[in-house]
Parts: sequence; C-alpha cells; structure tokens
Amino acid sequence: MPEFKKPLISLIVTCHNLGKYLPECIKSIEKQSYKNFEIIIVDDFSNKETKEIINKNFKNKNTIAGFFNSREIKIIETNKNEGQLGAFLQGLKVSRGEFVCMIDADDVLLEDYLSVLLQAHMRVSVAFVSAAQCEIDENSTIHCLNSLASPTFKNTGGVYKKLPADKIFNMDFEDFEVKKVTNKECPFGAWCWNPSTSAMMRRSALEFLLLYKNVENYKTGADKFIFSFLHLIGSSAVVSKPLFAYRRHGGNCSGTNPVIGDFRYLKPESVKRLVEWNKNLHFDTLNFIIENYSYFCARLNSMNTKKLIFKIVFSVNFVTIKKALKALIFKLS
Repeated sequence: MPEFKKPLISLIVTCHNLGKYLPECIKSIEKQSYKNFEIIIVDDFSNKETKEIINKNFKNKNTIAGFFNSREIKIIETNKNEGQLGAFLQGLKVSRGEFVCMIDADDVLLEDYLSVLLQAHMRVSVAFVSAAQCEIDENSTIHCLNSLASPTFKNTGGVYKKLPADKIFNMDFEDFEVKKVTNKECPFGAWCWNPSTSAMMRRSALEFLLLYKNVENYKTGADKFIFSFLHLIGSSAVVSKPLFAYRRHGGNCSGTNPVIGDFRYLKPESVKRLVEWNKNLHFDTLNFIIENYSYFCARLNSMNTKKLIFKIVFSVNFVTIKKALKALIFKLS
C-alpha cells in the first residue's frame, strides 16, 4: 500500500464560562490514541474566572505531547458573546484539518474517540459521523456507560454476564457498529444523533457554513442546525460505541432530566427551546441556500441544489409536530 498521509483533525473547543471543566476536556484530547490533530480553543467572551484558567493553563504553552502539526494550542477570543455557532465558525476559519470536531468544553473524550470516528469515515462516505455517549455529572461521576439519548440505536435489551465490581465501569468496547442514516428514516429537521461533541465532520461539507451570517439564531443548539444541514447535503452515519462523556451539570438543555436519555422528561423551557429551533430550522436553511444559490450551484450543480430545496420544503417530521403540540399544551396550561 502507498505511503498515504494521515488526515489532520481539527478539534474546535467552544467555551463560554465553562473554565472549570476545560482542563479535563483538554487532558482527554492529549490522551487520544490518534495523534494527528490540532486544538483550537474559542473563548466566547467568557467571565474573568474562565479567562484566567485559559491564560494560566493553555496560552503560549506547549502542552500537547506528541502533537504532530503544531506545538501550541491556538486560542481565539471573541469580542462579544457569539454563541455556540458563531464561536465554532470562528474556529473553523483558522482550522486546517480535513476533518473537524466541535467539542463542548464541559465534555470529555474517551481515548479512542478520534481513531474510531475516523475509521467510520474511512468506511462510509458521509458528511459527518456521530458517536454514542456516556453520561457524567458535574463532579465527573459516571452515571451511564451507553446512553439511550440517541434514537438511532435502541440497545435496551440483552443478556449480560455479571462482572466483578472493578470491571463494571470498563469502557473497552472492542466491537462497534457503523450505521448509515438515510434521509427517509431521518428527514430534514428530525434528530438521529448525539450532541455536538459526538461528531466528526468533513471539512469539505462544513465549508458551506462559512457563508452563513445569522449566527445569533443559534447561540445554543448549533448542533441541531449544523447536523441537519450536513445530513441534508451529504448524509450521516452513527457509531454504536460510546466515545465521549456528556456532562449534565444543570446548565445544559437536558441538565435536570431525571431519566438519562429520555426526552419525555425535558424541562419545560428546554421543550420550548427545541420547538423554536425546529420551527426556525426550515426557514433559516432554505433562506441560506437561496441567498447563496450561485455558490451552491457551483459546488453541487443546479439540479442537486433544487433537490435540496425540495427536500426542505416537503420534509415531514412527525417528531417536530409532536413537540410543537406539547409546547402548545404547555403554553395553554
């Protein structure tokens, strides 16, 4: 086999007032088994405490052992609170990787995160791949090794062998499944993945979003917009292996959900927020394509660009309709 180059992966860590979790997040990146990566921390107009943590631990320091492409962590400081989408796009502008990950500063990566997601990309040609997740709390105590938060894998049954106490928390999953998600089972506006940190995205697909201007629409929930758009233009795949730990600390969308991974128990304000994202998603994406129609035609040709528009206009997402009805009932009650 020829000596092909290994692709560079850009990890863009978006951080707004989450400084106390950031060192653990960066440390988990240092421990990755796949080493050809770069780290970009986007400090999204954080408070004084977070800025001090970033300055003390990451600024102008060669902290990454075995970091092939750079000896530094790049730091970007925004002049205002851009929000999750705006901060991510700021990092994307300076990133160099053929593949890109959007990492939340409060999450933690397992050591095979990059290697397994990259392996999935090498086997399935899609715009992005999303992994399963573990669940931890604000103190990094683990609550679940394989969350049911993603609806794509329903690992609810099975027969398990009793393990010794010290083996219960073993995360060494040797086998994993990669499943391509079709537009039929996940129409535009539906959700079939895990949150932001779960995904590794192709840069060639992400570059479209550098033209998107209305970033204030997705100060939170950027993954909903980004994943829906990427799935629309290039499909997606999911990996059954848990590759990162999602932290529930009360400040995130599902932070006080008493049943892990069960969206029936979302906070009322979280339900309203999800409905708002779904309501705006179709219009925002449609308007984005129309405003940049010439660019889309040049990249995808006119026929395929029109197909994207038709998919958005005629997509039927019964989950969204169900959530909208729930929000209406909540509003009237």
